[in-house]
Amino acid sequence: MNQQKYRLVVYTRREREDYSEFLCRSVHFGVLGSGFTPLFRNYGKLFAECGFSAENGIVSKGVKDFEVYVSGGKYVITAAEVSRENLHNGEFPVSETGRFIRWETADFKSFSAPAVASARAEDGFELVSEPFSDERVDFIEAGAVFGISEEIAERLLRENEPVVFCGLKLPESVTAASREELMRVKATAHYTDGSSHEKHVVWNDGGIDWSKPGTYEIEGKIAVRRFPFPVEEHPWGDPVITYFRKKYYYIATNDANGDTSFEIREANTPEELFAEGVRRSVILSADKTVYKNTFWAPEFHIVGGKMRIFCALTEGEGFNPQCRVMTLRDGGDMLDPGAWSAPESCVMPDGRPLGANPLGDGKNGITLDMNCFEAAQKTYVVWSFRTWAGTDSGSMLMIAETNPEKPWQLLSFPVLLSRPVYGWENNRGTDNNEGPYALVTDKKVYLSYSGGDARGQSYVVGLLTADVGADLTDVSSWKIPTAPALASGFVPGQYGCGHNAFFRDEFGDVYITYHGVRAPSDRAIRPGIRRVHFLADGTPDLTMTDCRDLPEGKDRVKIRVVVEG
Repeated sequence: MNQQKYRLVVYTRREREDYSEFLCRSVHFGVLGSGFTPLFRNYGKLFAECGFSAENGIVSKGVKDFEVYVSGGKYVITAAEVSRENLHNGEFPVSETGRFIRWETADFKSFSAPAVASARAEDGFELVSEPFSDERVDFIEAGAVFGISEEIAERLLRENEPVVFCGLKLPESVTAASREELMRVKATAHYTDGSSHEKHVVWNDGGIDWSKPGTYEIEGKIAVRRFPFPVEEHPWGDPVITYFRKKYYYIATNDANGDTSFEIREANTPEELFAEGVRRSVILSADKTVYKNTFWAPEFHIVGGKMRIFCALTEGEGFNPQCRVMTLRDGGDMLDPGAWSAPESCVMPDGRPLGANPLGDGKNGITLDMNCFEAAQKTYVVWSFRTWAGTDSGSMLMIAETNPEKPWQLLSFPVLLSRPVYGWENNRGTDNNEGPYALVTDKKVYLSYSGGDARGQSYVVGLLTADVGADLTDVSSWKIPTAPALASGFVPGQYGCGHNAFFRDEFGDVYITYHGVRAPSDRAIRPGIRRVHFLADGTPDLTMTDCRDLPEGKDRVKIRVVVEG
């Protein structure tokens, strides 16, 4: 194989309005062949881990000045470490630490964790890179380049292409005895990575006489949901949809009213939730309860056979949001305030409030964004915890097993699952691991969460991954992502997408809800929705757009129906 037909460039980027300095200070990859192709949407793929102050606050770290070596059959990417202080006056001075960060890889698909070293190279390290600069690539600040095999390069280029629709398959003819049987016939959409998705079809059977044997040629239309961004101009944050009792329900954080109430909407379809005249009702508000503000991140969950709302509320004046759970009365109307119980405060197994010294370090804090899910017949809750550490401690994710009959009562003590250690989680505004939401499949638990600035273009979604049958309160059961699954520009025209949830529609398809902004400088969050596509390896793709999923004009199909006597 010709090692020089392709070369790989590792580089840092120049800062732009839509790409902050500490995103720039990460490892970016690009393939240099007949032209230059940036990988991973020109977003950082590897990040240095943050440091912690004496008060346990976040101290952001970044990298610069790459050199690449080969050692023991593996590539070793090295970079100088830089540190960014948060002075709380709007300044973030950057300094070099004198240390180096290393990553090892054999295939540029999986990488070792970032390791801190006092030197770039040791005995047995062979330098294979040289400095790279090219005035035609104006977004590169500085880089290094080295030869890679044609096999690796072509795989990287192939995997860099977005997954798109490439065809439909359905039987030429079917035998059916009733309309109900016909409506179970689906079309299978195929995609360029080898994945597929079954599409529900609405068949036009008006010309079939089901009482008479015969053969009929009919048409159908694939039921495809296409949502504009945003789905509504109202500044909803943290939007959540659920399908319950053959109706769709919507709830969110209502920024427009100062976060002082929870409103629920009801409709026959998710599209109708945002139509004028939709049925809606405020079910909890500051003017009628002891809860006066931070009506934050409400979520619907059926737990212990009952519909619940998990949320964060502040009791009385001031600022002290804490996780609470409301329960719908059996048979109650979701939009009836009287059908919901008073919020129950979440407590640990020893009865302590959830925010009372959960880490055993003597520090109390706020709790919010609680998500509840079931895996392997156990019920778990994951939430965000934040405390004051002399600087930003960073919101962190906590996990515990809970009692499904009384989900506000934990069965195990909180375990620290993750903190915002990477530059894509702590680069601008607030440092976050928040808004967790589990998507459980037959084999995996995908736990989405948000990092970065919750009201700006640096907001992103990461995906923690674990096996369904694992002990999910054991941190070692989880694979921690090194880069986000959804960030600004991953979907054209959408920035700062985060604090997401998932729901399944009446056909069983999975959708993601989230809030985002239209432009890098925009702070006016709006809600969005789109279908989640599962790739050939089972991983959820949070970036699937309508045109990649099923292009316009591909939703009409035909079939021959045989009605037997």
